[in-house]
Amino acid sequence: MKTLADWPPRASDTTATIQAYERVLGWLLIAGSTVMSQDRAIAVLKARPAPGLSTSCSAFDAVTVSHAVGIETMVLLDRSGLGPVPCLIAQTDQAVLLVQPGTGGALARLEGVSVESGPGGRLDLPPSSSRRWDTPPWDTKSRRALSLLAGSELVPYVRDALRLFGRQTP
Repeated sequence: MKTLADWPPRASDTTATIQAYERVLGWLLIAGSTVMSQDRAIAVLKARPAPGLSTSCSAFDAVTVSHAVGIETMVLLDRSGLGPVPCLIAQTDQAVLLVQPGTGGALARLEGVSVESGPGGRLDLPPSSSRRWDTPPWDTKSRRALSLLAGSELVPYVRDALRLFGRQTP
């Protein structure tokens, strides 16, 4: 079993991933509707059937787009030198980009984009819910959270990706 002593956590290592969520990112861990410590979350996720693991959207806004638009946005951001931007792949048809808290509204006006924001918002996390990190929210070379971009910084990139896939944008 990998722990934070071994960095970065592998996607298949539930314990190390949950430890990173709490210790590195400072995220609340929620299983079902209960906020819990990392130790309790690890035990619950190893139970069968286990409820999914989620966190509140207090530390970020979660911007959901189609998988194709999300990946194209990531490519455009990479080419521009911005980023990296944490990106979660949900199922195989959605991508969730994390931006600074309270700034996702700049993207919510675009067609095909939804935003979860604030303590009432929720994001289902890997290793549950058929989700995986394309770009994890931590620096893989150090034990630090990635700095998040403001939602307004992503608008031109998401808009261009939406146009590429035939979506009209304001």
